[in-house]
Amino acid sequence: MTDMNNPNYGGYGNWPQQPQQPQQPHPHPQQHLRQHPYGYPVDDEAATTLLPPVPPLDDAATTLLPPVPPLDDAATTLLPPVPPLDDAAATTLLPPVTASGAMPVAPPQHFGQPPAQPQPQLPQQQQPSRARHRAPTPQPAPQQAAPVPPAAPMPPAGPGFDPPTMTLKRPTVPVPGQVPGAPGVQPYAAVPPQPLPVTPPPAAPRGRTGSPIIDPGLQPALITAGAAALLAGGAALGQVALALVVALLQLLTAAGWFRLNGMWPARQGILLAALAGFTADVAVLLADSHGGVAAVVGTLGGFFLLVLVLQTFRPSDPKERFYALTVLGSATVVTTLCTMLLLADWVPAGVGAVALATLLAAAPLPGPKQLGPVLGLVAAVLLGFLVGAPMALGALAGLGALVGRRVAAYDFPSRFVHMTAGVALPLAVSAPLIWIATDLLAG
Repeated sequence: MTDMNNPNYGGYGNWPQQPQQPQQPHPHPQQHLRQHPYGYPVDDEAATTLLPPVPPLDDAATTLLPPVPPLDDAATTLLPPVPPLDDAAATTLLPPVTASGAMPVAPPQHFGQPPAQPQPQLPQQQQPSRARHRAPTPQPAPQQAAPVPPAAPMPPAGPGFDPPTMTLKRPTVPVPGQVPGAPGVQPYAAVPPQPLPVTPPPAAPRGRTGSPIIDPGLQPALITAGAAALLAGGAALGQVALALVVALLQLLTAAGWFRLNGMWPARQGILLAALAGFTADVAVLLADSHGGVAAVVGTLGGFFLLVLVLQTFRPSDPKERFYALTVLGSATVVTTLCTMLLLADWVPAGVGAVALATLLAAAPLPGPKQLGPVLGLVAAVLLGFLVGAPMALGALAGLGALVGRRVAAYDFPSRFVHMTAGVALPLAVSAPLIWIATDLLAG
């Protein structure tokens, strides 16, 4: 047989000698080393000498780690209590999951009770094993899973728990004098719901009831009678004295008319209407015996055009501008027509008929309400007939007095309206009618 280690016999020289490895006991003696086809054995352990030895995994490898105490409710004492959840209700939207076993759940810790003391557990001390230098031992049989104890039933929720709900609940506050956790005493008392302060809506203005027509009383009628007496005395003294009394009547008429129509204060409008009346008075006094009517008409037309221009170019709302135009224009007309007393005859008889009709209409007479105005109109007609005045004087003067008094009673008038418009309008409305009865109808 040829020696392969001898070069003289066709060999290749000496083979490298394998390092002598210490005999290590194998964990499995029943396994034999495989034979190389050329005759030398192959050792798996020698082929992996460059790799670090890997010890088998067992419980002895974790003996150097500190024991981990089991988690219990004592670690979560600072957290708020969590109410128990129903697994069926909490996972209705999730797909079903098959669990191999239930883990034991610690009973919930109620708020206010002392936390449970953790039970120290002694870890099993195991001797460290030499992974690769111990005697071969037979493999242990696979361990079977320990039976899982049934889950402990959840205790009923205590007073500190609320069932899951979507309703916002008010927080609880501690009751003075009670110690949380004391036996037989609830640690917290629920705060009763406090009603929110309800702010009452702003009170609406109280609606007016009854008739909107309120006639001036007896006092304004007496003042009207006094103004009529002044006019009669001024007519007896001459045109200038009568013009002064008429000017006072015009100022009172303008103020009462604006207040009657709801425009107050309206100083510019009152002054403009009164100025129109004063201008007409002066124009009548300066005109001749045949130019008095033209003076009144010209003054009235000029001031009415002035009012129209002023209200047209006034920077205000169109609706308000139109309302102001109508009030100011009508006030100018009523005030200026008072000047017709300077052109009329039988002024004392006419203003006397006005005073008599106004007093009887305001007097508290027994019977129906219409009795006073009817008696006043009849008395005015009789007065004109007794003094020898034209037949229409008493009737027109009395009719004008009743109309002016009715206008002053329109739309819930105030006392100021009664003391201004209620006094002046019976005379202001009767002034052009007296001129018509004594000049137009008598001629």
